[in-house]
Amino acid sequence: MGDIHAVGSKSRAPDKPGTSRWKIGLGLFTALVIGVVAGRYALRDQSGRQLARLQVQYEQAVAQGQTDLAAAQAKADLLGGQLAVEKSTRSGLEATLKKTQDNLAQTRDQLAFYDQLLPVGPKGTISVRAFEVRLQGAALSYRVLLMRNAPGDTPFSGVMQFVAKGLQRGKVVQIKLEPAQADAANAPAGKRSAAEDEFALKFDEFARSQGLLALPDGFVPQAVTLNVLEGTALRASNSANVEAAD
Repeated sequence: MGDIHAVGSKSRAPDKPGTSRWKIGLGLFTALVIGVVAGRYALRDQSGRQLARLQVQYEQAVAQGQTDLAAAQAKADLLGGQLAVEKSTRSGLEATLKKTQDNLAQTRDQLAFYDQLLPVGPKGTISVRAFEVRLQGAALSYRVLLMRNAPGDTPFSGVMQFVAKGLQRGKVVQIKLEPAQADAANAPAGKRSAAEDEFALKFDEFARSQGLLALPDGFVPQAVTLNVLEGTALRASNSANVEAAD
């Protein structure tokens, strides 16, 4: 009997060596392509995260820079304001100083002019340059300007004396006036009276004095004479009519 073969059954022929190598190469290539694509996506994702981080750092740096700039501008504005105030204050002080110096120079010129008007006399001569008396309530207010021609080596020391002429009980009388509220009678023994302290003089070139003179009850003053005494010697004298109160 011959060999019996099943109908329809075929045996698979083995692959050729070239075909197997081609399939292997195709698989490797496909894997390589997939790896490259995956690597690109991975790099792109990493670059995106790095870019986002850099963007945040940039924005933070810009915000900090703006804050620092605003602080620096505020400080500059403050310093500018202080400088403007100091400059204004300095300008005001300089203007005041200049005005004061001008007034001082004018006063010196006036004093020099008045000094030329003084009559020529012995060294140290005293003169009454201004004297006025005015009613003020129950007292007399007075103002005096004394000058000394060619000041001497030592200051002039003396005292003022005020003698008023007026009416009292219908009669013309002369009364020596004392400072208002002075109580010479009650002055302790050995001490200067209020009049001596109030009317004392000591100056080199000029002296100003003002104050109040007490009036006795019932006395109506008409004129007052100012005497400048050095010890008991009369050095200057001047009279003024009593002016009415303002």
